[in-house]
Amino acid sequence: MTIEKRGRQSGFSLLEILVAFGVLSLCLGVLLRIFAGGGQIARTADEYYRAILTAESMLNGLGTEIPLKPGITEGELEGDYHWSFNVTPYSVDQNLLGDQQLGFMPYWVELTVEWGGEEDPRAFNLSTLRLIQDKPP
Repeated sequence: MTIEKRGRQSGFSLLEILVAFGVLSLCLGVLLRIFAGGGQIARTADEYYRAILTAESMLNGLGTEIPLKPGITEGELEGDYHWSFNVTPYSVDQNLLGDQQLGFMPYWVELTVEWGGEEDPRAFNLSTLRLIQDKPP
């Protein structure tokens, strides 16, 4: 009488299944971090986009809605945005002009838009040169 040897059972051992689940959980963790990071990047890009629109709007209103005068002008906007204008006279070399009169005074304008909390402050700057009529007609 011979005893038949059973063949080795096919399938995975418990250890192999545990290792596979460990690798799967690591991969899922990495993927979740990637997607979460993408959301943070999109949120930051949206904040900068709003800051740029705010800054352009503020510059367009300078001289009409906001008086253009030397010094610092500050204010707050909805959405937790703080803005400040720094307006300084821009010097022009009179030797280059000769006897000509400009009729305009150039001003260097720096606009800063700030937002975010103390833990993550952000800022956006724009600079431009503006001309104001020296003597009204």
